[in-house]
Order: sequence, then structure tokens, then C-alpha cells
Amino acid sequence: MAGLRMDGVVVAEYAKTAEAAADDLDAAAADVGGEGVSAESYGELGARIGLGESYGRASSALRRQLTDGAEALRSAAEALRQVTIRHSGQDAEAAELIKRAGRLD
Repeated sequence: MAGLRMDGVVVAEYAKTAEAAADDLDAAAADVGGEGVSAESYGELGARIGLGESYGRASSALRRQLTDGAEALRSAAEALRQVTIRHSGQDAEAAELIKRAGRLD
């Protein structure tokens, strides 16, 4: 693509940042849950209106969203790494062509 410039170092850093963010989301997903919360935690009214079950569904949905987000970030990080690899390969090919052209003169 003519006119498109890419700094492989910057793109590689974005990949690392995305990977770190995915790890953070995984850690957050691991912390979401109802450990230590019992039916008594919500009291009689909470039990009557199903607060425990409601919290369980909400925490499951949040955990799923965090896990999906982490997966998406890891996928993006891998795509960025592939772009960097391809770009650096093209640079190496171009350098070799320039060297060969210089030898032909």
C-alpha cells in the first residue's frame, strides 16, 4: 500500500499492551463471583425476591464478558504480531533487492 508507513517497534508494543490488558481482564474475571456470600447474606427479603440467584446470573454474565474481552485482546495482539512479522519480512526482501541492484551496476 503506497504511502502507508508502519513502525514495527510501535506495533509490537501495542501487541504487548493488548496482551497485558487481556491478562488484567482474566484476573478480573477470576475475582468475580459469589465466594463467601451465602443465602443468609441477603436476608429474608433477599431470599424471597431471589437476590442470590440474580447476583449469580449477573456475576456469570460479567465473568463471561471479561473472558470474551480477554480473548478478543489476545486475538488482536496475535494479529498485530503477524503484521509486524510480515512487514519486517518485506523490509528484508526490499533490502536484498537493493543490494542485488547495486551489484549489477
